[in-house]
Amino acid sequence: MRQWGCGIHGAIAVLLALAFPINHNLAAQDGRPLCTPTLSYQSPIALTAGDTPIDLNDHAATRFFDWDQDLDLDLVVGGGDGRLWLFRNTGTTQLAHFESGQAILAGNRDRWGSSYTGVLLANLVGNPLLDLVVCHSGNQVTIHENIGKKNAPTFSELGFTFEVQKNCQGRFDAADWNGDGAVDLVTGSFGGKLQWHPNLGTTDSPKFGSGKPFYGIQSAYNAHPRIIDFNQDGRLDLLLGNNWGSVTLYLNQKENLTLQKSKPLLWSDGSNLNIRQNNGDDTTPELADLDHDGVLDLVSGGKNGQVFWMRGVGLSSRVTQFKKLLKSNAVDLGQRLSDDNDLRKQMFGLLASMQSDLAGGLIPREAAAKLFSDLAPLANQHSEVLTRQKFDIENSPFLPMLAAQYWVVLKETLPDSIANRKLIADTIGFENGYRRLLVDFGVLFIDNNRATREHLATMRQLIMAMPRDAWDVETITVAGWLGAGIKTQKIRSRSGINIFDLPLGRTEDSFPKDSPRPGVTDVYLICLAHELAHNMLDTVGRKTRPDLFEAKFAGLSQAAGSDVIFKSPKSKGIDFPATQKNFQKLGLWDGVPATWKTVWDGYFKNKEQFERSYARGNVKFFLDAPQEAFATLANQYFANSQLMLDFCKTRWDAGHRSNINQFLLIADYLSGGNDEVQFYTLRPGGALRVATAKLTRDNKNRITSVQSSNSIANFQYSDSVLVTGFELTSRKHNN
Repeated sequence: MRQWGCGIHGAIAVLLALAFPINHNLAAQDGRPLCTPTLSYQSPIALTAGDTPIDLNDHAATRFFDWDQDLDLDLVVGGGDGRLWLFRNTGTTQLAHFESGQAILAGNRDRWGSSYTGVLLANLVGNPLLDLVVCHSGNQVTIHENIGKKNAPTFSELGFTFEVQKNCQGRFDAADWNGDGAVDLVTGSFGGKLQWHPNLGTTDSPKFGSGKPFYGIQSAYNAHPRIIDFNQDGRLDLLLGNNWGSVTLYLNQKENLTLQKSKPLLWSDGSNLNIRQNNGDDTTPELADLDHDGVLDLVSGGKNGQVFWMRGVGLSSRVTQFKKLLKSNAVDLGQRLSDDNDLRKQMFGLLASMQSDLAGGLIPREAAAKLFSDLAPLANQHSEVLTRQKFDIENSPFLPMLAAQYWVVLKETLPDSIANRKLIADTIGFENGYRRLLVDFGVLFIDNNRATREHLATMRQLIMAMPRDAWDVETITVAGWLGAGIKTQKIRSRSGINIFDLPLGRTEDSFPKDSPRPGVTDVYLICLAHELAHNMLDTVGRKTRPDLFEAKFAGLSQAAGSDVIFKSPKSKGIDFPATQKNFQKLGLWDGVPATWKTVWDGYFKNKEQFERSYARGNVKFFLDAPQEAFATLANQYFANSQLMLDFCKTRWDAGHRSNINQFLLIADYLSGGNDEVQFYTLRPGGALRVATAKLTRDNKNRITSVQSSNSIANFQYSDSVLVTGFELTSRKHNN
C-alpha cells in the first residue's frame, strides 16, 4: 500500500473531520507526524495528469480527497461547465502522479448545470460513507448519498438539493464550524461575500439554515473559502482565494471562533503570492503534500481551467539557503545586496517568510527552539553584518534592514521572557540603552546606532511610565536614520512603529491657542508616545476593551454633529449614503456625485464648531482617518494630562462638549478599567513627571470623577457613554 511521507492532514484531515469528530492537532493514526503548514511557497508549475498539464478549458475548482481509501490524495475538480472530474493518484512515496481525468457520475448523471461547479466529499446522509456534495447552477447545492463501498464510492442519482446565497457558483466548503457535531456549509460568491449556513438537522439528515454573514468578510470578487485547521491547533481556520490571484489566511485563535486579521500567503522571496497571470483570476486554494517532503503545498485552479502546484517551502530548507547565501556572499555583502536585486529578494524573503511562519504560530515550540540554535551562531560567524553596529548606509544601504530582520526572526523563535531577551541581546550585541529597551520591554530599537545616550535613556523613562499591558510593540524604527534602503526594503515584525529622526529638546506646543496655558513638550518623545498610542486602543484595546473602541466612534459622531450619520454600531464608520441623503434634505448638497467632495470638505472648513470639537485639529481629519483619533490624544495627554483636563473644561464652557469625552477615553484606557490613572508632564529634553489621579465609577463603569493633586473633576451621564455634565474644582494653582 502506498503511504505519503507525513501524517494525515490537509484535505484528508478535514475529510475525516467531516466523517468523525476528531482533534485536528493529533498526529496521524499510523504514528507519522503531521505535515507542516507554511505561509511560503515556490513559483507555480502546471499540475499534470497522464503527463499532460490539466486543462478543463473553462474554470477549475480544486479539492483533494482519498477517493479510493488507499492513503494517498486524489484530485477532484469541479469544472466550469457543470461537469466533475477525478484524477487518481498513482504516484510513489516521493511524488504524487495523477492519471488522466475521468468523469464523476451520480448514477447516470454526469452534469450539474452548465456553469461554475464546486465539489467535495462529506458524510452528510445515510451510512458512514462519504457522500458527493456538488455546488452548482449559481446557488444550488446537491448531496448524493454514497451507496457504494468504502474504497469504491458509488453515488445515488437522486440527490437532496437546497439553495445557498446568490452567485455562489461552486465557491463553498463543508465543516463543523460551530462544533455541534453536524457538518455546516460556508459559501463564497462572485461578489465576494462569505456566508455560513449552519446545519440545523441531524448528523445523517442535514437541514441548512439561511445564510448568515461570515464575520463580515468580503473580498474583491470570487471569494473561494477553504475551511481547514491550517496551524494545527485544533481550531478550524479560513483560507480564502479571491479573484486577483492571491490567497489570504484568517486564523481562528479563540475558543469562541473569532477569526483574526488576515495574513497573505507569500512567495519564497517574501512578496505576496499571486497567480493571476497563471490561472486568469478566481483562485481556488487547496493544501496537500504532493512531493512528500513533510511540508504542505498549495494547489489552485482558476478561471482558465488549468491547475497549478506551488511547493511549500519548509523551514529547514530556508535556513540552509540563508546560510548558503551568507557564506557565498560574505565578501562585501552590503554592496552585493545593493547591486543584485535577486540576491536581496532571496535573503530578505527567506527571513521574512520565517518571521511570517513564526508570527502566525505555524512553527511548534520545539522547531522554533531548533531554529534559534541554527540561526544564533550566524551572528558570531558574520558579525560584520548581523550584530548591532553603525553601518555605512551610503555604500551598504540594505545592511541595517538585513540585520534588523535577522534580529526579529531570532527574537520570535523563543518564548518571551526576561531570560530569553537577555540571551538574544547577548547574541546580537545589544548593549547599554539598546539592551535595556530589549530586556525591559521586548523592543528592538532599529536606528543604525544613531540615537544618543540621552535619546535612549528618555525613551526608556517614558515607556517605563506607560502601562505595559496597554501596548504591544516589537520594533521601533527611525526611518530617517536608516537611509534610503528602508524606503524599498521594509522590516517585517509582529508589530512595529516608526518615529522621527530628531534631536532631544526640540519643542512643540501640543495645545491650541484657546488652551488656558501652553503645553510645550519634546517633539521626539511625544512622537514616540503618539506612535505607541497607535498600538493601544485600535490594536491591543480592540480585543481587551471593545467597549472603549466603540466609545471612540461615539465620540467622533458627537464631534461631527448630527448632520453626519454613522452606521450601527458606530465603529463601522460613517454611513455616507445616509449622510448624503441628509445633506440633500438640509439643502447642503445638490445630489450631483461630482460635487460631493467639495461639499463634504467645505462643510467642515473654517468653522469653529469643527475646529474645536476635537482636542487637536479639525474633526474632519479624524473622520477621514479614524486611526488617528486616539493616537493624537496622546500628544496632549502625555505632554500634560492636567492641562488637557483643564483645556477640556475651557472648551466645555465655550460650548464645545465633545473634548472631555476624548480626555476620558484615553484616561479610561490607560487606567485599565481600575480606579487609578497616571497623569504625565513631559518637558523638552525629556524631563518627565508622573503623578497618580484617583477615579470613581458608576455601576456602568463610566468614570464619574477624576481627582488629581491639582483638581477634582466630576461628570454626569444620561444613558450613553458621553458626558452630559462636567464640573471642575481647582485644588491649587496649576503650574
